[in-house]
Amino acid sequence: MLPDEEIKAVAIVATPDGGSAMVDLPLPLCVKETLPDGSSQWTGLGGATVWGVTAGGGTDYMRWHRSAKAGLSIVLNGAWEIEATTGERRILDTGDVLVMLDTTGQGHRSRTLTSPCAVLGMAFDDETLASIRRDVAALASA
Repeated sequence: MLPDEEIKAVAIVATPDGGSAMVDLPLPLCVKETLPDGSSQWTGLGGATVWGVTAGGGTDYMRWHRSAKAGLSIVLNGAWEIEATTGERRILDTGDVLVMLDTTGQGHRSRTLTSPCAVLGMAFDDETLASIRRDVAALASA
């Protein structure tokens, strides 16, 4: 894919040993198509079941926890850091995307770096979750 056809994301995934790890995961961009009758439609959309905006201000690492629902977290403003049980840490800044797939096991921990930090979260529907998990598995086996 061309760089303008995807966006870089990081996924936090559960590992077989009950821990967590991070995987770089390119997400395809949706495409708006104009139909012959002048109307338009989007292709490549994924489904979501719920969404919400959160704001955090603490600076200490939270306890280890799992993602409540598999989905996306998109940083609207501020910055935070996430840590997997492997010890890997990533800083998520304004505009960064996290794919949350660690719904089992020990999970991850995180802390706010720039306060306030606002994050848009949305949970995947079952079909989108299955597709994302296939993408992550393909990356892991490559």
